[in-house]
Amino acid sequence: MQVAAVCKAVARLRGARDGNVAILFAFLSLPILGLTGAAIDYGLATRLEVKLQAATDATALALCQTPLSTTKPALQIQASMTMAGFMGAAVTIDPLNITDNPRQITLTSRMPSPIFFGKITGTTAIRPRATARCATPLPKTFEIALVLDNTGSMNVSGGGQTKMQALKTAATNFVDYVYSNDSFSSGTRLSIVPFASAVAIPAIYRSSSWIDLAGKSSYHWTNVLSPGASGFTNRLQIFSKLQSAYADWAWAGCLETLPYPLNVQDVMPSSNDSLFVPMLAPDEPGDGSVTYACVGSNCSFNSYIRDMNGTSGCDSTSNLSFAQLEGRSCKYVSPAGAAPTNSNSYTGVPNGPNFGCTTKPLQTLTSDTAALKNLINGMAPLGSTNIHEGLMWGWRTLSPLSVFASGSSPPASYSSSTVNKILILMTDGENSWPMNGNSPYNQSMYFPAGYIKNADGSGPNTRLPPGNQNISTASNSRNALDALTAQACSNAKSAGISIYTIGFSVSADPIDQQGLNLLSSCASTTNQFFVANDANGLINAFNQIASSIGSLRLTQ
Repeated sequence: MQVAAVCKAVARLRGARDGNVAILFAFLSLPILGLTGAAIDYGLATRLEVKLQAATDATALALCQTPLSTTKPALQIQASMTMAGFMGAAVTIDPLNITDNPRQITLTSRMPSPIFFGKITGTTAIRPRATARCATPLPKTFEIALVLDNTGSMNVSGGGQTKMQALKTAATNFVDYVYSNDSFSSGTRLSIVPFASAVAIPAIYRSSSWIDLAGKSSYHWTNVLSPGASGFTNRLQIFSKLQSAYADWAWAGCLETLPYPLNVQDVMPSSNDSLFVPMLAPDEPGDGSVTYACVGSNCSFNSYIRDMNGTSGCDSTSNLSFAQLEGRSCKYVSPAGAAPTNSNSYTGVPNGPNFGCTTKPLQTLTSDTAALKNLINGMAPLGSTNIHEGLMWGWRTLSPLSVFASGSSPPASYSSSTVNKILILMTDGENSWPMNGNSPYNQSMYFPAGYIKNADGSGPNTRLPPGNQNISTASNSRNALDALTAQACSNAKSAGISIYTIGFSVSADPIDQQGLNLLSSCASTTNQFFVANDANGLINAFNQIASSIGSLRLTQ
């Protein structure tokens, strides 16, 4: 009996406990369900808010890309339509807040988030909100130099068209972009420097004080010996005589490179060896015929007049060496047997006194789009590659210290807080000083640094860096030009020039790794170096550079 009574008591206690648990669970289930529902509703709202913020950021940037003349109502409509495209019709756009100078647009968007547990949590609405502010930078003023390869290899196919055709399209597009985009102020100016082995200057500068017009430089007569005996005091007098023999032999405007280190600096020449010497490719021994003329083991590549002209003292060539015939000044007094031709030439470069001077004259800084486009349209592929000279003349067009600083509209000061200086260098090849294996004496073809051995026995050492002298092969002459290019790049960047470089390297005519490394190191940053493998790649590279120069930004 006692055992039975105990069992009944335990049963009663268990029943009471189970009932209490059931009551307690029923009491607590509502808060638990509410917390869970709230977590779900607010989690969905958070994800929606992240998406809304991304859409608001993108829409704000799109608004700031519109022209400054776009009205506020038009911007409001664009904001609503763009946001609806991202988020759907339920999104709400607050009135835009727009300020000027610079234009800043503040965009605030709202959107209801679905609520599934509102009856339990008591939440009636969750409206995620996102705000973004974009700024359209004030138009900036730029001075931009386009340094463009015009060498013979630019006639190679670049994918559906020649590389030169692609360059013309890319450069023209660049000009159009600069003068139609609100990121560039009306004061922005461009220069264009076509280059091959040399660079030509415009006729207006050919009597400037920085040109050696009086034969003062020690480099003036390296390939014309005893000029005074023939009545010459400068190279331009020789050009005048040659033009009388053939009209197209007037000086084309190219200049020899300065001595080192002046040729990697943007200094203003003052006197003697700092003056620029007009390039005059000497008449090499021969009768001006289209075939090679040889004196012993030395054969000419650029013979365009006869070595004798029948005048007293210039009527015989007997017993004269190759160097003596090459440096003979009397043959220019009354040039005989003028034989202009392209047959005895290097990659189509015409023979004559302007050998190596193959490009159109450069264009100094201007906002005249017609002049810029006319020069681009007139570019032609011809000659060998001298990146160093192209880069230096591009820098000189931007420099407030160099040869174009004394004009009526000189480049801005390096210290200007309102003008940004940019140089864009595009080439499809490597530095190349052409050798002449048929002439053990000269060893090379005439170049802005003269010959490897000139008629007077001098060489280019004083024009080359100390570690790159005594050159004798195509390889070490290239290394010397690369060293000059690298130093010029470094000095230009130190002066405040931002440099972009483009290597146009197509499969049919690739740039080797040494050439690509040179261009990469020349660029101001890694993202300012581009490699284009076809015509579209080149056009895209120029487009990317143009758009990056005046980039937009979101503000905090």
